[in-house]
Amino acid sequence: MALRKIFFVIFAVVFLLSCSDDDNDEYHYELLPIEEAAVPEVFEFGRIYNLSVKYIAPDDCYINSDILYEYDENARNVAVISLVIESNDCEIIDLEQELTFQVHALQASPYIFRFWQGDDDNGEPVYLTIEVPVINISNQKANEFEATHTKM
Repeated sequence: MALRKIFFVIFAVVFLLSCSDDDNDEYHYELLPIEEAAVPEVFEFGRIYNLSVKYIAPDDCYINSDILYEYDENARNVAVISLVIESNDCEIIDLEQELTFQVHALQASPYIFRFWQGDDDNGEPVYLTIEVPVINISNQKANEFEATHTKM
């Protein structure tokens, strides 16, 4: 019985020490400008397409990048969002990276993509705007934007 108590105490101490918060890393999220975007010239209604963007990771503290994709009326605003570890030990790398995301063509009207490229001197966003027409080869019934999407 005494051996069980000793084992339990040792286990509890090891468990508590292993759960202590020694990681005091602070972090924040940051948008990274899109350098290039690769999109098809045309969407066929009902198909799913892979779109890709290229961006620059300034240093190795920019990790876990993902796509920020939001609806703005008839346009889609696209940006790269990255988790940034706040550290003084970051190594400058200026590494070009690529992210791919999918778009399901479910509307009859053209898709207008606005890829965020940063802000101008007045703090206004600058976009690379690409319009992709939608064709309906199989004459499927197209769901317009309001019926198939919700605004973010």
